[in-house]
Amino acid sequence: MDADSAHSGCLAVEEPRRLRRVVAVEQTRLDDMSQTSLQEPIVSFDELAAKRMGRVRRYLRTHPRVVVVGTVVIYFFLALPNTVMMAYLPQVPPALYLLLTVSIGLVLLWRRKAPLTVLSIVFVLEFVGILIAGQGGGMGGVGMTIALYTVGTSYSGRRAIPIALLAGCFQLLMMVLMGYPDLSDLTAEPDEENLDDAAASGILIGVTGGFLIGIYAAAAAIGTNIRNARIHEAELNHWASQVSRLAQVQERNRIAREMHDVVAHSLSVMIALSEGARVVGRRDQERSEQVLKELSGTGRAALADMRRMLGVLRQNETGEPELKPTGGSLDQLLEGFRVAGLPLTYTYTGKQLPEDAAFQLTIFRIIQESLTNSLRYAHNVSNVQVRMERCASQVRIEIIDDGDATRVPSVGTGQGLRGMRERVALFDGTVNAGPAANGGWIVKASLQLPEYSTQNPSPKE
Repeated sequence: MDADSAHSGCLAVEEPRRLRRVVAVEQTRLDDMSQTSLQEPIVSFDELAAKRMGRVRRYLRTHPRVVVVGTVVIYFFLALPNTVMMAYLPQVPPALYLLLTVSIGLVLLWRRKAPLTVLSIVFVLEFVGILIAGQGGGMGGVGMTIALYTVGTSYSGRRAIPIALLAGCFQLLMMVLMGYPDLSDLTAEPDEENLDDAAASGILIGVTGGFLIGIYAAAAAIGTNIRNARIHEAELNHWASQVSRLAQVQERNRIAREMHDVVAHSLSVMIALSEGARVVGRRDQERSEQVLKELSGTGRAALADMRRMLGVLRQNETGEPELKPTGGSLDQLLEGFRVAGLPLTYTYTGKQLPEDAAFQLTIFRIIQESLTNSLRYAHNVSNVQVRMERCASQVRIEIIDDGDATRVPSVGTGQGLRGMRERVALFDGTVNAGPAANGGWIVKASLQLPEYSTQNPSPKE
């Protein structure tokens, strides 16, 4: 063998090694990228909303205990003036009334843990305050308002608002009973002397009771609205997390499909060419040189495909990548398999395939994967047929070989067939592989044309 042949042989031997080194290095880098992306925390809507908040709101959102204690402080600030005013009534023991106010404030510390229990206790304490103060007295309703707001943030509006209305109506009833201890006074004809007092008392009770009912209902409604907003935000956050994880899984599957198709095809062809070159080189030097050149070209094409694919992945922020196999068209792919030793024929019927990069790449990869499997696993193959037909709304593909029906055990992981199914699914298609009726192996695939596919991944013009 002359110097050129020796040089070609060295290149042919070196290409598989270079390809394996590039694959190993880039696979390690991709694994690191995947692990980094999976370890990065997903930005939640809570975090996005927190960025729009002021410092005080962000602090309160992250320190719920401060909010609970602060609410109790606000309660005392609003309730103590009423407590001082009630202490001047002759029938009200100041110490007892102050004890009721402090008790309500302490109970409110547990309002988030047991909203209904706290509401019940506050209601009883305010009821006792009304009984002690008598007509025109009471605790002011501040504790009830806070407790009802908490019930609204913990339960649905169908439950919280009726509870608020019921509590307000009951307190109004208590005011009526305290204002008119003898219910017969409500139906008796008032004296002229007491007419003004009765009217004023009735108006006061009605206005106060109506105000309390309105305040209670509003507090429960506000709490319910905040609860619904939190639920909606949590659902959006959960949805965003699921979408992000799904996108990561899809991207990893896409990378796995492309790497499998490029590496498995190229190495299978190169192994077949290497074995053929070793046998042919002993008898036909010119034929051996041709095989070695094809081997070297296959390695270079695989390296170019790998670099292009990884380059697209690095620039994935610009949009959906348009991956096209280098090394040329489908005819060049078929010729490469012929040189590798597959006796194949190719027939195509129908109109020209649509100019859709994703669609053409899917067809290319299906034929590539099927022929790679025939090259790797089929024994005693004398004929391999590749048939493709374009119909009105779909493209049908058949790859048939007449190899031995009993194949060697597969050394693969099933990634190829799984990848084909994922690809055709993007065009509402199907793919099936199995033993042919007359022996050998057959792969059938059908894809809807891009304009008829409901899941066309190609960008719309």
